[in-house]
Amino acid sequence: MKIEIGPNEAGQRLDKFLRKLLKDVPLSAIFKALRKKDIRVNGKKQNEKYFLEEGDIVEIKYIQSKKEDKSNKFMKVDSKRMKICFEDDNLVVVEKWPGILVHSDSSDGKEATLTDYTLSYLDAKGAYVPENELTFTPAACNRLDRNTSGMVIFGKTFEGLKCINEAIREDEIKKYYYALVKGKIRDARYEGYILKNSENNLSKIYDKEVEGSKKIITEVKTVETNGAYSLLEINLITGRSHQIRAHLAHLGNPIIGDNKYGDKKLNSFFENKYGLSYQYLYAYKLNFREIKGKLNYLRNKTVAVALPPLFKKIKQDVFKFSLK
Repeated sequence: MKIEIGPNEAGQRLDKFLRKLLKDVPLSAIFKALRKKDIRVNGKKQNEKYFLEEGDIVEIKYIQSKKEDKSNKFMKVDSKRMKICFEDDNLVVVEKWPGILVHSDSSDGKEATLTDYTLSYLDAKGAYVPENELTFTPAACNRLDRNTSGMVIFGKTFEGLKCINEAIREDEIKKYYYALVKGKIRDARYEGYILKNSENNLSKIYDKEVEGSKKIITEVKTVETNGAYSLLEINLITGRSHQIRAHLAHLGNPIIGDNKYGDKKLNSFFENKYGLSYQYLYAYKLNFREIKGKLNYLRNKTVAVALPPLFKKIKQDVFKFSLK
């Protein structure tokens, strides 16, 4: 079998590429084939740490993998409802709505995810053709909780995915959220320690470090307040699961609509009046700072979107009158 390396395979280490290509072949058999020169690159033996380049020819002898049905790599859905916040050749920023997961959390795959919607969107416009890809699948670079809404970045190409993931790891992409909370809070950078209980999927915040906890930093800025409620802009300095929700609740300012960490009486009021059954937390802005590699054209770019209609309506009503 001979394979020509395309743009979405270039840049990968040879062993990682082979592991994705030959999914059902034991790793020991792949390394043995490399040692015996049964796998060659451009006709020569290569070290497993070799980084593939576009145009390389990978030749594989005596090893076969079961043919994968690439048409079933994702659940095809009607993607017309999707809101595209930004898109270019390397990435697409989509709006996640409440109630949908970014990735599947079960093996049955019966519930469509935001990834399924995004892949269906890219497939429909011809930007992703599963049958033409050897190992690459567009994927999400960040995630949001099931009932949190807002922007999620997907890498459309291997280079796009790699550059965005690297920028997120190096804190070069800042993510900002709007949150409607109970009461008032001083603008500040708040620190603490978070410990997640995997059994009940709840996180607890501590002022001092405890065993198994991780440090968190949440920057809070008040956009509007009337004393009873405040609309906050949240800048995540660290990005732990449930960080914003649990941290604000710990500080005495739970997010409206948050069924895990919120105020039950307030949540009930907003659900009865507005049908709000999820937290008023929206990832509304992305700031790309120093982006390296082929995506350096995104340097200092900001992508921002307006609040959804329901959040906008609640905001208008809540701050219509001063409660000071």
